[in-house]
Amino acid sequence: MKIIFLILLLSSSWLLAQNNYSTTSNWLLETKTDTQKFKAIQKQFRGFDLAMVEVGYRFNSFYFAIKAKNYDLANYQWDKIKKAITNGTHRRPKRKTNSETMFLNTQYKIMKTALTTKDEKLIWKEYSQVKQSCNACHAAESVPFIKVIDPEYRWQPIQ
Repeated sequence: MKIIFLILLLSSSWLLAQNNYSTTSNWLLETKTDTQKFKAIQKQFRGFDLAMVEVGYRFNSFYFAIKAKNYDLANYQWDKIKKAITNGTHRRPKRKTNSETMFLNTQYKIMKTALTTKDEKLIWKEYSQVKQSCNACHAAESVPFIKVIDPEYRWQPIQ
């Protein structure tokens, strides 16, 4: 039994030594080559899904900012949403066309203008349009099961 354990331990050690990255907290600094480092960084950035995680977080904050009539915060988050989507399209260029057509060149600009007016009725009207645009984009990108809803209703079952 001890021999089997020793063989397993040595095999595991050899396999770990053969990988191209560190198993310590300095995993990137200890990665051997620049190519391997860039691959490791690219893997961490992932694709468009991680950009959408940021967009979701910021969209929640955006919603509550306009609800509180904190238009400075809403405007800030709105700009960051644009940046997150733009960064995401650099990582996944196939998402660029719908991102631009359905949001960046349309809804983003319309909402940006609405925010400058500080007209609550107009802002909520455009907010509703933004949700529809987001959901249409999700459908166009073959993820129609991802539904944008008002954050305070997020944890209720969707019918």
